[in-house]
Amino acid sequence: MHSDDIHRLELTPLADRSWRLCDSSVAGTDATSVVAYVELHDDGVYEVVWVSVGIGSARFLTLESLFRAALRLLEQSVSFGPFKPSPIPHRPPAHA
Repeated sequence: MHSDDIHRLELTPLADRSWRLCDSSVAGTDATSVVAYVELHDDGVYEVVWVSVGIGSARFLTLESLFRAALRLLEQSVSFGPFKPSPIPHRPPAHA
């Protein structure tokens, strides 16, 4: 991970204490540009729900640790490459 990579991530405000974490290297019109939704709780912890990378949610004490985790997930998703969809088993049409 390069130190400059962190600059490709942007926080876009949604409300007073919630943001959308976006990857600026992806077109804003592409849904995969949204990496996660972030919310700041009263206890100072950032809760993240991963959207285009990773699965589930995580909690972070600092924005820096959140950004670094997001970059790791982005790197992993690139290394996996595109997935071939699973084939749907063929069923013959029902005869009346």
